[in-house]
Amino acid sequence: MNFRSYLGKVFVVENSRSIIRDQNFVALRYKPGDALPPGANIGDAKIIPQRTEINVTDVKPDSGRHTFVFARPVNEPTAALGWTSAANLLGSFANETAGLAPSKWGLEPQGNNKTCVDARAFIREGPPGFESKGTTIPQKSFVVVTDSSGDNVKVSKLEIIDGQMVTGEEIGWTRLSNLRDGCSDGFFSGEWADQKGPNACWDHGSYVGAKVLVNIVGFGGEMEQVTLDSLDAYMKMQDAAEQGDNIVISINSAFRTFQRQAELFRRFKAGIGNKAAPAGASNHQHGQAFDLNTRHNVFNGTDKVYEWLKKNAPKHGFVRSVSNESWHWEFRPRDAARLAPGQFMLPGIHDG
Repeated sequence: MNFRSYLGKVFVVENSRSIIRDQNFVALRYKPGDALPPGANIGDAKIIPQRTEINVTDVKPDSGRHTFVFARPVNEPTAALGWTSAANLLGSFANETAGLAPSKWGLEPQGNNKTCVDARAFIREGPPGFESKGTTIPQKSFVVVTDSSGDNVKVSKLEIIDGQMVTGEEIGWTRLSNLRDGCSDGFFSGEWADQKGPNACWDHGSYVGAKVLVNIVGFGGEMEQVTLDSLDAYMKMQDAAEQGDNIVISINSAFRTFQRQAELFRRFKAGIGNKAAPAGASNHQHGQAFDLNTRHNVFNGTDKVYEWLKKNAPKHGFVRSVSNESWHWEFRPRDAARLAPGQFMLPGIHDG
């Protein structure tokens, strides 16, 4: 999967005041000797002309999670314009993915490359019994999955040569739960193991483990994060809405770190922020919750995004799971599959 979806695409500058910035997001200004566009003066901020077509070669957020892109003109691919706000682009860069967290990988997840994280990852016989052979796969080993049966997978040794997977000798079968997607030593870092770390997931006050996160640009150009295991379903849903019905779905809020949730709760208790759950108790910390760009609690049929989600979200594994919050949807495919035709809210969820 391409976790930097913007590469190779053409984007259009929409804002007539698209300021060009340096790597610290400080505005660049015209100096003596610079070619001045019509109406510009020495000392004015440099601007990318409206309707300029650009390629984006890098993406990063500022401390407030506002997304900036490094722009190059399409007709001069070796030239650099500089950094500018993603909100200046047509569509505000929504739903473009910008890499993974953690960021360092021997090889990013490709679907079948894994890291053995369990020190007792027993090698097993094949189906139907999957009896243990009494030996284990060395922890930190990189493996490639060659077959699967239920919760068991057959794996072979994996080498990474020049960024490419090279399959080695067969190891045998093991539990899928012994493995993590992708090849990374980061799974053994203190940051990954930290129950309050940047990848830590919590569910109703209990720590449920760390997950790989995908950086994705949300509504208004803010950088959001979703879990890797929910990304494909979300992207298919938003693509179906846009391609099939010209409905644009984007994210207002998704995964929240323990620290961010703690800050939101602090602000709520101080009376300066929206209602927020304590850190560890928010639905946004278990990696399933998506606040989407519906109009807030408009139930009269005029909100096109909400009406589309009501009819189609369960097909993609998403359900309404919080009362009186039309924007809050969760990726819960098993629950979605159990809903009766036409239903989109979990039992007990209501509005009004």
